[in-house]
Amino acid sequence: MQLNLAADRRHASRADGCSPRVFWRLLAGALLFVAAAPAAWAQTRAYPARPYAPGAGQVPMGRTDPTSAPGSTRGSWSGADSSPSGQSPANSLRYQSPGGNSNGGVVPAQFAAPQGGYPNQPVYPGRPQTSPPVYGGPPAASPGYGAQGYGAPAYGNPAYGAPGGNVYGPPPSVPPIDQTPPNNLPSPVGQVGENGLVPPDSPLYNEPQPLPTVPIDVVVKERQTGQFQFGVGVNSNAGLIGNIVIDEQNFDIRNPPRSWEEIRNATAFRGAGQQLRIEAMPGTQLSRYGVTFREPYLFDTRVNFGINGFFFNRYYQNWTEQRLGGRISFGYQLTPDLSAVAALRAENVHVGNPTIPTPPELTAVLGNTQLYSGSVQLVHDVRDSPFLATQGHRISIELEQAFGTFSFPRAIISTQKYFLLHQRADGSGRHVLSYVNDTGFTGSQTPIYENFFAGGYNTLRGFYYRGASPLDMGVQVGGRFEFLNSVQYMLPVTADDSLRLVSFVDFGTVERNTEIKWQDFRIAPGFGLRVTIPAMGPAPIALDFAFPVHKAPGDRVQVFNFFMGFNR
Repeated sequence: MQLNLAADRRHASRADGCSPRVFWRLLAGALLFVAAAPAAWAQTRAYPARPYAPGAGQVPMGRTDPTSAPGSTRGSWSGADSSPSGQSPANSLRYQSPGGNSNGGVVPAQFAAPQGGYPNQPVYPGRPQTSPPVYGGPPAASPGYGAQGYGAPAYGNPAYGAPGGNVYGPPPSVPPIDQTPPNNLPSPVGQVGENGLVPPDSPLYNEPQPLPTVPIDVVVKERQTGQFQFGVGVNSNAGLIGNIVIDEQNFDIRNPPRSWEEIRNATAFRGAGQQLRIEAMPGTQLSRYGVTFREPYLFDTRVNFGINGFFFNRYYQNWTEQRLGGRISFGYQLTPDLSAVAALRAENVHVGNPTIPTPPELTAVLGNTQLYSGSVQLVHDVRDSPFLATQGHRISIELEQAFGTFSFPRAIISTQKYFLLHQRADGSGRHVLSYVNDTGFTGSQTPIYENFFAGGYNTLRGFYYRGASPLDMGVQVGGRFEFLNSVQYMLPVTADDSLRLVSFVDFGTVERNTEIKWQDFRIAPGFGLRVTIPAMGPAPIALDFAFPVHKAPGDRVQVFNFFMGFNR
């Protein structure tokens, strides 16, 4: 025990009395610290004081100290340092260890962040970093802190300042690379000429060589332009009709035959693109004969010219009618789909074999009468087929003034509209909804043979031909106003579209005056078939069944209407 106390006294005396060597060592260390302190302080002041993420076990001032007692002010900001919102300014925040000793903003070594920072450490602007700051993206949020400067920082573009200020400046700008090719590159063949070509005085210049030519013999073989057709047809309107046609689409009226050889090899009257049609249609109830000549480009202009002469004979129910006459027309194609036609016609009309008793309208036209007229017509036609249209329309407006034995005006508006509702991917199997309307007016002096009539497969199905017309003394005298309509839906039955089913409603009226009366209005719904046989011609066979549900007194009903023909 005595030895230990003696030893303690010896150690204490050595501590109280410092040797000169130790003293000079301590003095040198103090001088080095004083010399290095200003540089360290300057480096610290180069950046503004920023909120520092506390280390493990640290609690920021302004937050509740877990070691403080209730009501204690330790760990809270003084009034002088408090911000108006009650939170610490970011540049004066101090940290406090769990023991309550603040370090005045300098973190003790035992609480300093490890090398490289803590995991998920947010990057605060203004604080020295070991790696260059990332521009353009938002910094990571600091979880768990609610005081100003400790929550998730506001996202957006950082405020760039001048270098050396309180915030970092922008990243060094890189000038854009000029990708425009230089204009004055040295030419590998020397100085270039105009348009960048080798000048003629260059040794590399070659004389232009002519393009190689190859002799070509073009042999054109004219297709068949003339046709000789014959056929036979039967329909519910006109009975049995024969058809003999000579049709030439490349006719030349100025090229008569000069030898028998030109007639034999069919080179006479050909070559000018004119059209000639000679037609003979003898029938049981209707006969028609005609010759038509047409010049598509009159004097090499867009005006077309047509002339035809005809003889017509028809046996009606109440009289017999014959017409001998001709027609001259001039047409102009305004657009590919719009055409205008002006025409003059002259006819001698003979009416005979009237029924007894004979109404005054029929008596007035017995014998021969002369009919002359001038007309203008405007037609817009965009149908895809003239025989069995599936889309498009045709609109025709015709104005006519007649003179001769009788003088009267006439106006007719015809509309055909086709709606394509459905089709197969290859364009076949078309479902078509169509609407057809004919509206016409004629003057009070119109003769009976120029009146409007209704009934038959091309006007009102479900009635005899002209069987839905006004009567006088039991004679079909027709009317001066017509309003005829048809709505039809057509759909295919077979895959090759050779058989189609139609359903329709025909409705309208013909009145003696321009007045529609319900008691004379006709409505006839029905259905039918369309049979297309290519070997029999382009026009399909039409078989229709119509059932009038409203008709005028005296109308003649015919449920079955049909049309079929054969042409070769």
